[in-house]
Amino acid sequence: MSQHSDASTPLPDPLVPADIDVDGIHGFLLHTDRLFHSELWALSTGDEFKAAVALWCHAWRQRPAGSLPDDDRLLAAFSGAGPRWKRVRAMALRGFVLCADGRYYHRVLCEDVLRAAEAKDARRERTAAATRARQRKGDPEKTPPGGEKPNLLNETADRNDGRHDPRDDRRDDTVTVATRGPLRSPREGEEEGKKKDIPAAACDPVPRADGTPPWNNRANFDRVEHRCRTALPPGWCLDPVVGPMARLEADGLDLEREIIPAILDLAVSRRVPIRTWALLANAVAECVAAQRRSRAAQGLSAVPPAPVPPDEMIDLPGGLRWPEADLRTWIARFRANPATWSESLFGPPPGQPGCRIPPRLLIGEAA
Repeated sequence: MSQHSDASTPLPDPLVPADIDVDGIHGFLLHTDRLFHSELWALSTGDEFKAAVALWCHAWRQRPAGSLPDDDRLLAAFSGAGPRWKRVRAMALRGFVLCADGRYYHRVLCEDVLRAAEAKDARRERTAAATRARQRKGDPEKTPPGGEKPNLLNETADRNDGRHDPRDDRRDDTVTVATRGPLRSPREGEEEGKKKDIPAAACDPVPRADGTPPWNNRANFDRVEHRCRTALPPGWCLDPVVGPMARLEADGLDLEREIIPAILDLAVSRRVPIRTWALLANAVAECVAAQRRSRAAQGLSAVPPAPVPPDEMIDLPGGLRWPEADLRTWIARFRANPATWSESLFGPPPGQPGCRIPPRLLIGEAA
């Protein structure tokens, strides 16, 4: 402990009570005008001012709040000055006063401690009063101790009493299950000058003038939904309204060449699944539009070429996959000129052991 006071001079009482409570209040108010007019601001060096601010912050977190221990080793550590503490000590402790309990109290900081403690007590009292009011509202006759709620289901149940009576009077006494009636076409009602926004999946098929099947029939919806679900991961598109996806194909987007590749790209790039077909259709339309613009900028056709169907691809030993048509072309070339055969790709020529070409192609070619 350091000795900095005359034994004949009585020390003042602590500036804040020992049981002061500012827990949960993580900072103090900085009176900027008061700071700029203080001697500390006018006279301190950078190291001295830095040490003073560090001591304020540590004092706010001490018990009692706003105080510091009378120990130079701790003060050197709290201030961050370390071995330079003796040089900055006098200026860093400006505003602090040593009190009778052997601790330094900062006069301005302790004023804010008292203000914060008073505000905390007032807030606690308001919360307690509100709790008591809720309890009295639940049971006007008795408020149970311990803060237990008298009404565990709804503290304001009486607010809804009678609200639904007029509507309930119009209902039948028996409960019936309503069945969905026939759905109307979106073309109905246009003569009345009203445009109805009805999902395509919830409409009757609209006949076409040329007699071809309409796009919004159930068979077409089932086909599009089955093909899209085979490309989607589990958990995507949980709603049953698949009409927006079928509409994309009706509007000119190719299912295999544009819609399915866009779905695969979205499934890989998105972290969160798309839950509805309408949102997925919008995302697919944006992807296809961007792809068409990119292909047009490269001088290519807007729609990519049709992919080779998977059933026409043949797996060869070694992890290679070749279209069946290409393999038949190689076999035909070999029949015309055996020197054209590539053993590095297909192994020994047809008819010899180790040939990688499936026997069914050789039989078909020979036939």
